[in-house]
Amino acid sequence: MKTIEVVAALVQVEDLILIVQRKEDAKAYKSLKWEFPGGKVEQGERPEDAVVREVKEELQLDIQPVEAIGRVVYAYPDVNVDLTLYHCALVDGLPIMKEHNDLTWSHKSLLHTYDWSAADRELLELAGWLD
Repeated sequence: MKTIEVVAALVQVEDLILIVQRKEDAKAYKSLKWEFPGGKVEQGERPEDAVVREVKEELQLDIQPVEAIGRVVYAYPDVNVDLTLYHCALVDGLPIMKEHNDLTWSHKSLLHTYDWSAADRELLELAGWLD
């Protein structure tokens, strides 16, 4: 099965973390699931550059990766996802949805209340945020 490299941004402003909800999809495992914003790393692209590009394309936000804070490899029914989460500083902008069903700023203590995509859920478990 194919493995794709994916990056995601943990953008935090004060006590709130930006999360996005995927659009409705025929594939139930990703339809309307919550996740951290991000996307695929293109060939020859550094993961840090990919997370900046993806968040700019999807939400019109300028971010700066600070550090990688977690990585999981997850086997979905049709693809393996190698996902790295970066803690990112918000440099400029207000999020404008272009590719998602919804977005919200959530307190860390409420992250467990969302229906997460499986790979992102594993990252949250690794970080100890789903207690």
